[in-house]
Amino acid sequence: MNAFEQLCYLYGIGAEFTKYTGETVRFSKETRESALKACNVDFSSDQKISSLNYQLDVKPWQSIVQEVSILNEIDPCLTVRIADVDISFFIQLQIKEFDIALELSLSDGEISGEYIDDSVRYIELQLKLNLTLPIGYHNASIQFKGNYFSTELWVSPDKARSFNDAKQTGLNVQLYTLSSEQNYGIGDFGDLKTLIKSSASSDFDFILLNPLHLLFENEPQRASPYSPSHRGLINPLYISIFECTKQAAFSKINSEHISALEILKQEKQQQFINYQLVSETKYKLLKSLYRHFKHYADAELQRKFRLYCQVNSNLLSCLKDDERAKFWQWVANMQLASCQQLCLQSGMTIGLINDLAVGCAKDGLEFQSNEGMFTQDAEIGAPPDPWAEAGQNWGLPSLDPKKISKDNFAYFKHLIKANMQKFGALRIDHVMNIRRLWWCFEVNESPSGCYVYYPFEHLLAVLKIESHLNNCSLIGEDLGVVPPEVTLALEQSDIYGNTLFYFEKSCSGDFKHGNDYRNSCMLMLSNHDVPPFKAWWNYDDIELKNRLKLNENNDVNTLKSERNIEKHRVIEWVNKSNISFNSSAEKVYIELVKTLAQTPPKLFSLNYDDLAFQTFPVNIPGTNTEYSNWRRRVLSPIDAVLSQQKDLLSEINDLRKYND
Repeated sequence: MNAFEQLCYLYGIGAEFTKYTGETVRFSKETRESALKACNVDFSSDQKISSLNYQLDVKPWQSIVQEVSILNEIDPCLTVRIADVDISFFIQLQIKEFDIALELSLSDGEISGEYIDDSVRYIELQLKLNLTLPIGYHNASIQFKGNYFSTELWVSPDKARSFNDAKQTGLNVQLYTLSSEQNYGIGDFGDLKTLIKSSASSDFDFILLNPLHLLFENEPQRASPYSPSHRGLINPLYISIFECTKQAAFSKINSEHISALEILKQEKQQQFINYQLVSETKYKLLKSLYRHFKHYADAELQRKFRLYCQVNSNLLSCLKDDERAKFWQWVANMQLASCQQLCLQSGMTIGLINDLAVGCAKDGLEFQSNEGMFTQDAEIGAPPDPWAEAGQNWGLPSLDPKKISKDNFAYFKHLIKANMQKFGALRIDHVMNIRRLWWCFEVNESPSGCYVYYPFEHLLAVLKIESHLNNCSLIGEDLGVVPPEVTLALEQSDIYGNTLFYFEKSCSGDFKHGNDYRNSCMLMLSNHDVPPFKAWWNYDDIELKNRLKLNENNDVNTLKSERNIEKHRVIEWVNKSNISFNSSAEKVYIELVKTLAQTPPKLFSLNYDDLAFQTFPVNIPGTNTEYSNWRRRVLSPIDAVLSQQKDLLSEINDLRKYND
């Protein structure tokens, strides 16, 4: 390994990857140089490369402890590094938080690594700590040879908070698609309460939501929950004005609420959300809500708001002096907490499951307030695959693999904590991002990219620690190419995976036998990236793409012929005599989900769109303005959607219990 390759390795810049064809592809030197440039690394001379390699490779061995020390909760050992000639020394460990002071003999440590530089042999030791520490982050100091060193002890459990061992069933839903008389054209937390009550009566255990992240108030057309302004904040459009009018401080807003509903009456009957009109109308009411709070809220309510701002000062700092925006966050968080409380009171074992997007927009609040954490000119995406030979660029800025460790990973800690609070579980979109991400940039004015690796051990530890601190289980969306070390680590950490029926196929193209599905995952028939089942079965998605001229060079009849093969495979997989290739989508769907319900996965999620027999997708991947992504409503009333499927849902619950 030459000096440049060593620098790439130390910075996490990958050398090669295995393409979907099985071919090993090596990244060019120019590509790897572009990745380093994105991290603002100066490698313009051999001397600078040598200096960087020394700082990243040798210097960590010359400090007895690193800024972060990860300890196992059950068997805590402190990792220290010393020159082997110092093996006879003692160190003093002090943890003031718990009034702990220990003297540890270095000679008692177990050697776990070594490094030789300039004829000096450094050794890494594991010093066993005979004490019990609570899960979390604890400041500690170490005295060694008359000098003091600081480290943050991360006491990490082996596993994340576990799910109930019994099989559980629930819904996945895009909250904004819900319809009701009282909302403002997009589903809100009031509608979520209605869905919770209806779901609980169907014995559901959870509701998986879309990301609720803050979007762009002044650009309502930017509706994608997966390209947010800030992932730690909530979109105020999810606040239920109707729920607010029930409180004394906001009762005077009721007349404005009724007027706004009248303005939106016609719009709410349309299949697709007019975000311009909906956003303008609702933000007008949200601003009025804040004015009423300032004028009519009693002292106790005002005190609670101030306390919220104080406790969450770090998270809210990006809003600066915008008290109104902070007020909206307070109201949104209270309503969300009320929804989770209702879930648990109604008998749900998990309740709400949040969804954390893989990144944020480059012009959003999260990026602007943490700009030092991100790279220059590199965006995240996906490598070439059969559906996108050139790869995908998601247009989201990439985190710098070194700078993310700043302040003991404070940025990542705050992000995970904010997305776990008030939820029973958290789904992490593209969970592979804690190990590696595909970076996109230009090389010689042509699109290029490579994998970049992140501090996996530390990011995984944060997930497990925060999972316990916030009483929140974890699901990692691991669809696509997943490094084997990630799969193994997630399994060992009790972090569930995500299985999509359409993708579970053998090498022959047939659907895998249901008994071959893994236990520790959330199984779905469909999600926001595939068409609703009715549309899939009836070729509606193919026809829609054809109308939008999205089928590229593929003939519609060819695509339908290929779909027919898939449909025959579905019928064969279900293996029920009462359905055939010519059966209706509704009839096939019923038998398909009943069969899926009997498979091993502990979590089984039904798509709300499928239960409502929707024909339009909520999103067509790879499109932007060609289709009205993230806008399609479910026009049926919430209670009606589940009540019309009452018998099916009851049978699914029985099948899940019987096959547990």
